[in-house]
Amino acid sequence: MKKLKESELRYRRLFEAAQDGILILDAETGAIADVNPFLVNLLGYSREEFVKKKLWEVGAFKDVEASQSAFEALQENEYIRYEDLPLKMKNGRLIQVEFVSNVYLVNHKKVIQCNIRDISERKHAEDALLKSEALLREQSVRDFLTGLFNRRYLEETLERELLRAARKQLTLGLIMLDVDGFKGYNDTRGHAAGDAILRELGRLLLTHVRGEDIPSRFGGDEFMIILPDTSREVSRQRAEFLGSRASDFSLEFEGQTLEPITLSFGVAAFPQDGCTSSEILKAADTALYRAKSEGRGRVMIAG
Repeated sequence: MKKLKESELRYRRLFEAAQDGILILDAETGAIADVNPFLVNLLGYSREEFVKKKLWEVGAFKDVEASQSAFEALQENEYIRYEDLPLKMKNGRLIQVEFVSNVYLVNHKKVIQCNIRDISERKHAEDALLKSEALLREQSVRDFLTGLFNRRYLEETLERELLRAARKQLTLGLIMLDVDGFKGYNDTRGHAAGDAILRELGRLLLTHVRGEDIPSRFGGDEFMIILPDTSREVSRQRAEFLGSRASDFSLEFEGQTLEPITLSFGVAAFPQDGCTSSEILKAADTALYRAKSEGRGRVMIAG
């Protein structure tokens, strides 16, 4: 008897001092028989608001998996674990917890012990890591200067979109463009002015392409746009629209207005102008070269 009392006393001390929340439930009714101080402090409910109430009657558990319907699972299973469970504190704030329940006998009566660990800090750290990784992934496929996709992403995406177009028997447009006389801007105004033009062109493309299009900086002052499910003729129309918009904007740099720019475009399409990425890129590049050699500021179609 003395050993039993000593054992109960040790358990009580551990229960009271535990740095995790502990609930003891009547396994038959779901009524809360006991709650430790840590859980009272964690959730903000008084001991009286826990004890003798059903689990699902306490505000923290009303809208989560450990509710009346899920209590049957607690009764039927000797061990249940929820790794990421939102509980509502009395002040309304949600916290993330790990919830573990075990069933055992006390004086031949089944009870359920629920251990509740606050994992909010861990979740915040995990979320911050995921956001950081997502940002790094985004940065790895973006051109720093213009905000457009970079060449590596374009080449990977073009391969994927060509396969999709072939599989679904769709067309795919490709626009290649560059700034006419760009070297002259760099030579006379300096590279900072050239960068300002490229940034403005990046904004132009991001603003005036469809959500499914993939605009990218291919290198230097050369840009490319993949247009999924788009014919060669529609791609030509899109190129002409972009050319007209580019000639409309005036760019201020260091208190001076830069000369208006013009763009030259080469347009190609799958499957008319090639079935592989190398073929369609070459077709668009050849068309762009013709646009430059025949007067600049114009759109030429492959073929």
